[in-house]
Amino acid sequence: MKKKGLLTISSLVWITVGNMVGSGIMVLTGAAAEETGYAVWLAFVVATILGFVGSWPQILAAGTSVLDGGMFSLNSYFGHPVFGGLYLMGTIPEIMGQASVALGIGMYIQTMIPSTNVRIVAVLVAVLFYICNIRGVSIIAGVQKYMVYILFAGLGIFTIFGLMNLNPEALDFTGPQFMTNGWMGFIVAVNMLTFSTQSYWASLSFSKYAKNPKKTVPKAMLIAFPIIMAIYGLVTLAGVGGVDLETFAGNTLGDVAKVIFPTWMFYLFIICAPMMALATTLNGNQSAYSLMIAPAAEEGWLPSVFAKTNRKGMPYVSASLVGLIIVLPVVFNWDITFITANVMLFTNLAGILQYFAMWRMPEKFPELWEKSTFHMKKWKFHGLMILASLVRLVLLGAAVISLTPTSLAVNVLVAVVLAAFCIIRFKMGCVNPTTIQPQREYLSEENVPDEGELCH
Repeated sequence: MKKKGLLTISSLVWITVGNMVGSGIMVLTGAAAEETGYAVWLAFVVATILGFVGSWPQILAAGTSVLDGGMFSLNSYFGHPVFGGLYLMGTIPEIMGQASVALGIGMYIQTMIPSTNVRIVAVLVAVLFYICNIRGVSIIAGVQKYMVYILFAGLGIFTIFGLMNLNPEALDFTGPQFMTNGWMGFIVAVNMLTFSTQSYWASLSFSKYAKNPKKTVPKAMLIAFPIIMAIYGLVTLAGVGGVDLETFAGNTLGDVAKVIFPTWMFYLFIICAPMMALATTLNGNQSAYSLMIAPAAEEGWLPSVFAKTNRKGMPYVSASLVGLIIVLPVVFNWDITFITANVMLFTNLAGILQYFAMWRMPEKFPELWEKSTFHMKKWKFHGLMILASLVRLVLLGAAVISLTPTSLAVNVLVAVVLAAFCIIRFKMGCVNPTTIQPQREYLSEENVPDEGELCH
């Protein structure tokens, strides 16, 4: 029987690409160019490769199990319930950080209409995507697909204009302005840009809603990788090579667009590229976070009300919580940067748990591993895990080095308190000691439910 309303590979690819291509390419490229000159486009290509390698646990997990709660379920199921709780705690400030994305859309509108109230626009945008997210995965995927089309058009036109006037120095590997600060500057730039290349995790949250998920979800991640690398590499090359390095370094793609486009095309670019990049990220993240929180509530980390779903099978209470966490900092003008900066260490440490969780997976669940899309010899599997974890540890080390002593102390304190909270809550019996993921496990793809059958 053909399943209706389930996500195809193309839908999952658009979700992955849209979630990945966000504010990083618009803002970080100029800052990275200050570190490595014209080599910034190459730095972005390398960063994309590293981000992909570091995300291998998520890709392998997607081919092994139908993880209803995405990264939460990966950590809780393959690792330990406390791992899931720790990851959940680290996700809360990440959700709050989406307020900056919503505000960014308002700021871009303000560049075209100066009288725009940025905060009102941010709230309206967050509410709009909340409505999309509770309407079902077909709406989420449809909205994402068309926004990605518009994004591709905007970035494509920018790339064509930039490459038509490409400065040969942008491709001169031995030129004085290529790797201006040597290998160290190049490494700094790569590290800076890698944070925009690791969002494959969001696709995991949609596993339950995908056709033949153990094949389509990881395949979508694999297909998205070269698309993302091409976008980042070509757009950055067009940006830094379409103008002189002094104009590009320290500025955004919007600043470059203002130079190479006539006024009307500049405004069109703002709508099609920066605004769509932010919108696709916000749409993908809001839905992915909502889908992750619902299984966490089922396992006792949050009140059970957050696991409730509507007739479309969408966790509307979790979606409401995510929307509220995004909107509150906007309404009350909280310092989002300060909040996220002081939990950054914990968030990164929680992200590393996935490597410990996946390391034991073949021994812990031999039947699942035997049926995995990526079944391989254990030494190859563990080799991939080591390589992926090394990438993540290098990024963590770079993040720690960037902290001031005071900020590091606050981060350590927050990490200890949140970790203690999760462990104590588990020891007190507030959380299900055995994850309920096995009850959802679909060893036969024929058992994957239709969208209309997903509600409790």
